[in-house]
Amino acid sequence: MAQAQDPKFPQSTSGSFYPKNYVVGIVDDLQEARQAVQAFKQAGYDTDEIRLMESGEVVQKEQQLDEKKNWLQRLFSSFQNTTDETGAHVYEEAARQGKHVLHVHADSQEEVDKISALMQHYHAHAVKFFGTWSVADVPPQSVPQDTREQIKKEHL
Repeated sequence: MAQAQDPKFPQSTSGSFYPKNYVVGIVDDLQEARQAVQAFKQAGYDTDEIRLMESGEVVQKEQQLDEKKNWLQRLFSSFQNTTDETGAHVYEEAARQGKHVLHVHADSQEEVDKISALMQHYHAHAVKFFGTWSVADVPPQSVPQDTREQIKKEHL
């Protein structure tokens, strides 16, 4: 999957938003989402590795991406939407409902676990890891108990 020119809004070859090597989650409350961003910064994550997209921004960006698709991308997207197993549409739907999408860059499974645990501390749900070639759910029980305990101690 190719990244788009704009690294803040990477795209797949079909023209869909695809945050390669990011853990992505939905946070219902904007204040809590902003607190999560601060927690990631305090945990040592670089500002460039954290992206909070407020609901309106997600909806607007999806509309812009759709408008820029060529005929082949539109055809591929319509097929992809009927067979999409990534669940990426969940984020678009959440944004339409006024929820926010938090992205944090991860390069290893250990980072995925830590990021997921911290996201879940801020009540993120629908947490997934978008890798180079696949998308994986990161259910709360997949994060090791000791990692959850450590995150809880550090951020309470």
